[in-house]
Amino acid sequence: MTRIPAVFVVALLLASFPSARATARTAETPNVTGTWNMGLQGGHVVPVALTLEQNGTAVSGVILLPTQRSGERLEIQLKGELAGVALTLSGAVDGGGDHASIEIAGTVNDDGTMEGTLKGPHGTVSWSAERLKARK
Repeated sequence: MTRIPAVFVVALLLASFPSARATARTAETPNVTGTWNMGLQGGHVVPVALTLEQNGTAVSGVILLPTQRSGERLEIQLKGELAGVALTLSGAVDGGGDHASIEIAGTVNDDGTMEGTLKGPHGTVSWSAERLKARK
């Protein structure tokens, strides 16, 4: 019977685990500060503006949701956090005497885009978002 040297076994085990550099990269919290083109996906895609500001893991911002009146947008202040790549935001919707809330849950993808769900007074919809690029 052939014996495999212990050094070879240890080297093989170490090679099978992700490197410390790769682990550090995935552990970094992305920065979501900026203006985002958000698309709410229902029967069709509804474009929505989302502006976020991040301070550590705390995230605040504004979402501009369309109303029933053509061309009008409802500005909703948001607060939440970014834990790793998981984003959670919530805000109060005050309009027409009604008081409701929205909850946004999502993830930041490796390519810098985001996606998730938005739960509001009229149900839950999926969304995706892309950061606006600075003009040259």
